[in-house]
Amino acid sequence: MKQFKYLIAFMLFTAVVTSCENELKEKASLHVSVVQNANVAVQGDTIVVKKGSPITFLLNGDPDFITFFSGEAGKKYEYRHRTTIDAAEIASSKLTFSLWAQYGNSSTIPGVLSIYQSENFPGLQKNKFAEDSVLVENTAWQELIEQSQLPQAAGNAASAQLYEVDMLPYLGKRLTIAIKYKGVSNVAAQPRMNFVGMKIVNRMKDGTTTTLNASNLGFTAVNMCHRLQLNDQKNMTTDRAYGTVTSNISGIWNLKDASHGNFFIHSSNANTALKYSWLVSDYILVNACSPDAGTNISTIHQTLSSYEYTYTKKGVYTATFLGVNGNYEQESSAISEQIIKVID
Repeated sequence: MKQFKYLIAFMLFTAVVTSCENELKEKASLHVSVVQNANVAVQGDTIVVKKGSPITFLLNGDPDFITFFSGEAGKKYEYRHRTTIDAAEIASSKLTFSLWAQYGNSSTIPGVLSIYQSENFPGLQKNKFAEDSVLVENTAWQELIEQSQLPQAAGNAASAQLYEVDMLPYLGKRLTIAIKYKGVSNVAAQPRMNFVGMKIVNRMKDGTTTTLNASNLGFTAVNMCHRLQLNDQKNMTTDRAYGTVTSNISGIWNLKDASHGNFFIHSSNANTALKYSWLVSDYILVNACSPDAGTNISTIHQTLSSYEYTYTKKGVYTATFLGVNGNYEQESSAISEQIIKVID
């Protein structure tokens, strides 16, 4: 009797293993069609739809996951792994930002700020301050913006000066941007320098754009005064060599809003020590971009038999549905592409 029980258990185990193996071999399948109506029609291989009218896609098959790529800018299946843009596709590339000085006067503002670039900078080590501090000072930087064009007097946000730098000459190069703040006088307040909306915008020949914000540039501070234990920097208690802050500390960079392109180095009162700090980017690949992304519309826990989407601009798009089956050992995928022509 006991042997019979063992035999039954073995047979059940074998059935489970066989079932799992069959699941591993199950390939994803996906077929997509559309519901036709007064505003949506199938003409040959093309779905013609009026702008602003929803398309109802019917989904047949049973993939574990479905992702939808509409074919619009930033949502193209073919660019899902793309991290750089071919320079030949770029019509213009601009670094733009606004800048204004806060506090200070004609004795403390002119010459306090420099903005450089280098195609040969080897990069900061970020853990060997003595070497990094010498490196930034000895590098043969080139002015990205002439110092005489930078703010020479205190202003306000409304009067911030707009800068635009052509970045086409730097496409495909290992570019580093460095900003140097070095106090020149303390007879009055050393200024707070405010950068607003810094970004690199690449405009493609097809009219689409990609954007790198200041937070994408990998800025690292090099705080040259950190060993001086200055009284007006005492509240910075960690990472004094390379750190930034989210509050107002004299002569220290604040990058908390860099994702929107905004950052600043805070002012210092009159008659306090002259402040000295750099802000150095990582290598910038000007024609870098984020991979296009689709929308996850169905999961193993939430399946769909239909999906509705609306195009708001006239044009021709390749809509792609990516179905995936997968487990810990393997993955199977199926793709369904639909040509969408959007008309007025």
